[in-house]
Amino acid sequence: MVKPIVPAVKNVEWSDHPVDRFLLATMEARGVAPAGAAEKRTLLRRVSYVLTGLPPTPKEIREFLADETETVYETLVDRLLDSPRFGERWARHWMDLVRYCESHGSQGDPQLANAYRYRDYLIRAFNDDVPYDQLVREHIAGDLLPKPRWSSGGQFNESAIGPAHLRMVELGFVPVDALEDQGKVVDNLIDVYSKSFLGLTASCARCHNHKFDPLTRRE
Repeated sequence: MVKPIVPAVKNVEWSDHPVDRFLLATMEARGVAPAGAAEKRTLLRRVSYVLTGLPPTPKEIREFLADETETVYETLVDRLLDSPRFGERWARHWMDLVRYCESHGSQGDPQLANAYRYRDYLIRAFNDDVPYDQLVREHIAGDLLPKPRWSSGGQFNESAIGPAHLRMVELGFVPVDALEDQGKVVDNLIDVYSKSFLGLTASCARCHNHKFDPLTRRE
């Protein structure tokens, strides 16, 4: 086993993580100093915006500034993670990946009925801390799972809503070639799926073999 070379770091108080030590060594070599620790009010605003997308209320600011306990920051993060706003904030990021829409675009832009149900499903999933692997299974085959996930009250099947994102594609308005339009729809589904879950632009293989990834046009 080769022992990694760790550069000497003067300001070890900044971070003891090996990656941060490498970064800090490069910064110091170039005469750049890291930003200092944020004061409490700034820290509160930053973490509130990141986790919920909303600023802290005046009451929350007063309580946070007045709290001198050592676990004040951990308590704040736990409270924000438990907030319903957390799911609303982070479901938006996921909806960007799967191209959430409430209409199909094109000339007619037909409405996509009940699209909000998928949006609300995502919000509940984030707020209920559903594991990522479970969320992926539900998105691919949630309507076929032998043991689906039910809502907290047991009223409906949550897993079955997952594949709803597959309906969120552009549809042609009275297409001239129906088969060609269907091919475009399938290509769009593959494109969104591969980018969201595989980190690959697999739809390029519709026309040619991938140059770097092992994806062929035939596949």
